[in-house]
Amino acid sequence: MNDKGYVGQILEVNLTSSKMESVPLNKKWIGLYIGGAGYATRLLYDLIDKSTNPLSPENPLIIMTGPLTGVAATSPKTAIVSRSPLTVFLGKTICGGSFGIALKKAGYDGIVLKGKADSPTYLSIINGVPKLHSASKIWGKGTFETFNEIRRDLGEEKVRVAAIGPAGENLGKISSIITDERRVFGRTGLGAVMGSKMVKAVAVRGNRKIELADEKRLLELNKKYLAAALQTPRGGGLRAYGTGGGVVAFAQMGNLPIKNWTQGTWADAEKISSQKMMEKYKRGEGMKACGEEIFCSLQCERRIRMESEKYGVSVGKGPEYETLAALGSMTLVSDLEAIIKANDLCDDLGLDTISTGSVIAWAMEAYEKGLITESEIGFPLKWGDGEALVKIIPMIAYKRGFGQLLSEGVREASSKLGKGSEKFALHSKGLELPMHNPRLFQTMGLVYAFSNIGASHLQGLAMLVERGALLPEFGISEVPKDVPSKIQTAIIGQNLCNVIDALGLCKFGVYGIMDFSHFAEALNSITGRNETKDTLLKAGERIWYLERLLNLKLGLKPEDDSLPYRIVHESVPDGAAKGLTFPPEVYFPGFYEAREIDPKTGQISLKKIQELELDI
Repeated sequence: MNDKGYVGQILEVNLTSSKMESVPLNKKWIGLYIGGAGYATRLLYDLIDKSTNPLSPENPLIIMTGPLTGVAATSPKTAIVSRSPLTVFLGKTICGGSFGIALKKAGYDGIVLKGKADSPTYLSIINGVPKLHSASKIWGKGTFETFNEIRRDLGEEKVRVAAIGPAGENLGKISSIITDERRVFGRTGLGAVMGSKMVKAVAVRGNRKIELADEKRLLELNKKYLAAALQTPRGGGLRAYGTGGGVVAFAQMGNLPIKNWTQGTWADAEKISSQKMMEKYKRGEGMKACGEEIFCSLQCERRIRMESEKYGVSVGKGPEYETLAALGSMTLVSDLEAIIKANDLCDDLGLDTISTGSVIAWAMEAYEKGLITESEIGFPLKWGDGEALVKIIPMIAYKRGFGQLLSEGVREASSKLGKGSEKFALHSKGLELPMHNPRLFQTMGLVYAFSNIGASHLQGLAMLVERGALLPEFGISEVPKDVPSKIQTAIIGQNLCNVIDALGLCKFGVYGIMDFSHFAEALNSITGRNETKDTLLKAGERIWYLERLLNLKLGLKPEDDSLPYRIVHESVPDGAAKGLTFPPEVYFPGFYEAREIDPKTGQISLKKIQELELDI
């Protein structure tokens, strides 16, 4: 098999012994799982079992790029996988920006961190040379200061850095890993895994040229994508307002979660929209690609400058849709300045904004119901209180007072509080729901319930098909209306998103923008392989089942394939989603059958395992 486009090496770091070695890529695994999250998950499968404590030295943290990362248009993604301390199942988080291509140029496709350092440490890789450094002087600092300190320490202004903040150092289960471009490895709490290893950061830079099979053809394909993307409604909308441009439209269609998923309408939605943010705080052209070395014409990042008497100055990356909803509509905070400040705090302290907003909304509801008191929290925690939102985030990161309970995530927090609060703790497998309504877009109910990392819209994105971003090349030529077609749409979405994460591709570049055949051709021009859209979709299917098999190894049961009580049993009283709930009894049996999974045991049929050549 041709393996151009890959560096061909992974750096294995034993933090306990400080031993580092370069290990060649497994060519069989490249053929089966491609790279990125797919390859990393196959590697993880052999390294952990049910007895592995997510925060123990035995749980590895694996960073992995894909063959498209940084070289094909709209391909900025890097994956990190481990056993999640939040869900106890597969932890997987994907991040855009320049970190991945910098890692490849530094001489490695990926990094495996094993063991635990005996003191705060950071890893650098400069032009193929790895080195462990003391991080004692930056332990305890926020990520923004950490980036600058590491650049000064290394004397490398252009080094790319991924770091944890105090939340990860304190082993908070909703902690994230932040890059110096403020791109975020956000979900499943892997910042805590990095913190448990006493690793503050990874810094990479290099000049290695990535060998390509057909550079001329790749350039042609990149130019084709860059021109075509902006001719589509989705592409133009993302460039104009970023993901936050959807806030008002989502509120109107019933997709925006409001007041911890209890309201269907909110008069203040427009106040937290990207349109309003650009009107008030636009900086320069107001847009930017997620990384300096990324070929992308969408440029969905919003650039802002806010000067607030109450919250100070914020310059740089503005909050995206998920953050605007999680910290805004979920908590009824309509003060955009408070949301921007809260987003800055989450990025600096190293917290996942989706999980953070969700657990704060849960706490606000518990406070409203009298299940927790002002004396327990230290101040009133009322709906719509932006100052309280900003005040409680550092408490979560540092595990101070009431913040310690919230740092566990909404599943554990509600379990410890009890008093019926479990019924309004919205998660699947322990991962807090993203900001898209599965009662309205019921394909997303399937995506959330059967995502192998817990509730994640990016593990299926089937709602885009329900909104009209069809996939005719995969047999979806009309919006799904009945149960079988919705099940099939969810499954294709899961398979497609998994192969996208293996390639290093951004999902925004596919749905409603460019046929997937384009990216198969891009992969071939990079690697010299002869893949098609169908062989790649099959790889995505293989990866989904690999993830499921890993979770079964870690103790997954059918009852873990679930949705929150509120989504199944409670509806909103107004708006476009009024009266809707998600009926598992209607959808789950057909999903299990289509996936060839035994609904009683959760196990996959041997026939399917053999068909996909799963090598475990």
